[in-house]
Amino acid sequence: MKKIIIGGGRAGRDLAAQLPESVIIEINTEKREKLLGLAGVEVIIGDGSDEELLKRAGLEDAGVFISLTSNDDVNYRAAAIAKRYGVPKIIVRVEDPEDRERFQKLGIESIMFPTKIVANLIGDMMRSGFDASTEIRMPFEKILVPIISNDTVEKAFKEALLVASVMGAEVTAVSSEEIGRQEMESRAAELGVPLKILLEEEKLMEIIKKHLHYPGCIIMDRVKEHFYYPDCIILDHEELGILDKIFKRSVVLKLIKCACCPILVARTFRYYERVLALLDSSEVSASVGRHAVQIAHFCGAELHLLILEIVPGELIDGIKKIGEKGNVRIIENWVEGNPMIEAVKEVRSGNYELAVIPWRGTGVIRSDLIRKIVNEAPCSVLTVV
Repeated sequence: MKKIIIGGGRAGRDLAAQLPESVIIEINTEKREKLLGLAGVEVIIGDGSDEELLKRAGLEDAGVFISLTSNDDVNYRAAAIAKRYGVPKIIVRVEDPEDRERFQKLGIESIMFPTKIVANLIGDMMRSGFDASTEIRMPFEKILVPIISNDTVEKAFKEALLVASVMGAEVTAVSSEEIGRQEMESRAAELGVPLKILLEEEKLMEIIKKHLHYPGCIIMDRVKEHFYYPDCIILDHEELGILDKIFKRSVVLKLIKCACCPILVARTFRYYERVLALLDSSEVSASVGRHAVQIAHFCGAELHLLILEIVPGELIDGIKKIGEKGNVRIIENWVEGNPMIEAVKEVRSGNYELAVIPWRGTGVIRSDLIRKIVNEAPCSVLTVV
């Protein structure tokens, strides 16, 4: 699979060194000598936003296109050309966060903001040890993905890698021999995510359906045999038939009930830019808020709080304090009408890439509402215990 990298600066050079058989395009002739030292990497001197040059570089056969120059206009023009030629994976560096919208309109899923990431990282280093109550910690360090089928590699596994890449987390996949591991290993290597694959002899979905009614979830039992205890499990969403909906039969919901860690139902498959947190009067809301602000911090996302009923003032103040420390923009929305209707309406709005909700709450967010959101949300959903 041909990989084209635009920009031969330090980032482009280091990335090309990790991706043999890639092509790197750099406009500065003075960098040619350093780039030629990369084993197995083709170097082309020229403008990475020149369509004819990109075609000569093999754009029509490219599986990955990565534009890493410090010029947003160059990255935009290059990405637009790659998009027009149907390159399946496009990753773009964007210096100015205010340029986010035009790249989104272009349909680019993977957008990186180095300035915001670096600012957040330095802020984390400066705050370390100063105020433990508002420290921005990684919400997940170990992510588990059950690979149900080859489709999962394009869905939940893809989202797990994106989440892990911004948090510095590792991913463990529970898979079967029937599913090729080469594609998973290649994708993880591209994003620099540590990956471990635990193989099962049977198809995993059959294992889940057969054993999930037991109190000890089979997935958790299997990974614990390897002394592995994940912070989060990321799953594909389920397409439920009418009878399943009527009788409330859902493997995902059963797994959520069994697990003692957050479960993320994947539907977005790209970096999060707007995160929604549903808050009620239950004690779980503190954990919901903490996870939401941590994820927004690492992803460089906005955080929207939908407050469904009267909550303790210290809950909102605590979330806002962590958000302020982590350079997270927080927007409060207080519900005035029916909280259940308003919650579903907001989740369904299509304005968010991730919704964070409580599981086993004691406030207005109860099992029926959680079930509805998990099954019907257009975005990814993280349930927090």
